[in-house]
Amino acid sequence: MSLDLKKIKEELIRKRNEILDNLAKQDTSDINEKSGVEDTADIVSAELTRETLYKLSQAERETLFLIDLALKKIENGTYGICEECGEPIGEKRLEAIPWVRLCINCSQNEETIRYFTSRNDDISFYNIIPDTSTFTDDDDTKNISG
Repeated sequence: MSLDLKKIKEELIRKRNEILDNLAKQDTSDINEKSGVEDTADIVSAELTRETLYKLSQAERETLFLIDLALKKIENGTYGICEECGEPIGEKRLEAIPWVRLCINCSQNEETIRYFTSRNDDISFYNIIPDTSTFTDDDDTKNISG
């Protein structure tokens, strides 16, 4: 592999510091938040902003974890190897996302699995209730044993 690991390590550290700075700024802004009389619209707006920041910081925390993992892989000589299949990850992919863990094929497989898993979670069990329009009153009064 002809990757410049020194350059990639510098990029990973730069991105890591950027994320840590953003998280520190968010924590500071939460502390400095105004606490006065707010109308309902202000409260809802503030909650939505807080929720958005929380989701963003969750994504940043995940990226931070992946960056630390990539830095450890550089140290132990396993950087650029797909965690799923063990094949080398493409250089262009690593240059675009230096903390990527999977090759393109394994990444697509993971996305497909995630898509179908999330689709199945959305299926409501209430959609499979039998159609009772064909039942008669006699069906309700029948003895279960026969």
